[in-house]
This record gives sequence, C-alpha cells and structure tokens, in this order.
Amino acid sequence: MTPEVLYTIDQGSPAFEAARTAVDIVCAGDSLTGWNNFGPARTWPYPTYPGFLQELCVPRGLWIANGGIAGEISNNGPQQVRDYLELFPNARYFVFGMGTNDLGSWPDTAATSKKIIGNLGKMLQAVQRQGKKAVLFNVPNANEAMFPSFIVKELREKRDYHNVRLKEFCGEQGIPLADIYSKLKDEHFADELHPNAEGAKIIAGEVFKVLSAVHKSAQESSR
Repeated sequence: MTPEVLYTIDQGSPAFEAARTAVDIVCAGDSLTGWNNFGPARTWPYPTYPGFLQELCVPRGLWIANGGIAGEISNNGPQQVRDYLELFPNARYFVFGMGTNDLGSWPDTAATSKKIIGNLGKMLQAVQRQGKKAVLFNVPNANEAMFPSFIVKELREKRDYHNVRLKEFCGEQGIPLADIYSKLKDEHFADELHPNAEGAKIIAGEVFKVLSAVHKSAQESSR
C-alpha cells in the first residue's frame, strides 16, 4: 500500500501530529507543488507532483509532506522553509520550486531573477544549517497555446533568462537542480500555468531522478 502524502493544510489534526515526525521529504513552493491554502487536497483544482513523487519513493521507504502554497512568491520562501523545518524535524530532504509567480508579477526580469535566487539561497542556508539536503527545480514554461505570440515571446525570454542564472547558481553552490522547463509541453498543462496529471507526473519523475542520486550519495557517505 502506497503511503499517503501528508498535507500541511491538515496540521493540528491528530493524524497529522502523529505522522509529521516520520516525514523524510518536504516539498515546498507555490501551486506547482500544492494548494494547501485552498483547503483539503481532495478539493484542489489540479493534481500536483508530490503525490506522484510519493509513488516513486515507496521502494526507497521515503515519506513525503506537501507544503505548497498557491500564489506564493519567493519572498515568503525563507519563512515557509523555517516553518517546515520545525513542523517536520526529522525530514532529511527538501524540494523547492519557486519563481513562476515572481516572474509574472514584476516587469524587471533581471532584478526579479536576482531576487528569486537570493531567496532560494536563504532557503538553502536554512536547510543546510540543520544538516539536511535540498533539491531545486527550475521554472517551467507556460501553456503557450493559450497566449498570443507576443506574450509567448515575453514568457520564453523571462524563463530563459532566469533559468540560465538559476542553473549557474546551483552549479556554483553544488545544489542539485531538476530541469522541468525543457520537459513540459503545452499538452502537459490543465490551464495557462498549471500542469495536468501527466505534467505533474513529469515533474515528479524529473525530481525523483535527482533526489534518488542525492539519497544514494547520503546513504553511501553514512556507511
């Protein structure tokens, strides 16, 4: 039987409190990760990747918590991670995905990208200070079929600019980065920005590949 993902919307309930110390992986970020500010997971408008990631992680005995917040911007990321470090004290891995909402909210792409990466850096530091490991994924493209051509051009330019710099940052810091930008196509979206079930599976698969390598390395170094 596949373990059920633990959702932060349920915190405070007896079941959540009994299970939170057993969580191994915390997925934090915006609506690409979860809609915990919308209510119970069964009412969410779209499936998200942590549910599919949980299925992939069963053979490794890893249990996932979903802490995604729809509409979240990177400025809130550091506090989100600090909260989750307390909420899931025994988690060994954190997966971050942020930046889509920032890029869509501010016109200065260079300044916005710098801000996103700076906030991700603070999130990483909080995790690493506690001896835990992090995995990031980049900002996916939008569903280009739902936008006029001039908007598509702008969306691509923003994401290309940011994702190149995010990759450079991760390379400099030695942080594993999952590439979902190149994998998600128009048919993998349920609306303009949010993946459908197939898109969520793709994100889960790319994150799982990177996370598996991190987990294997951690196991080997502990022997």
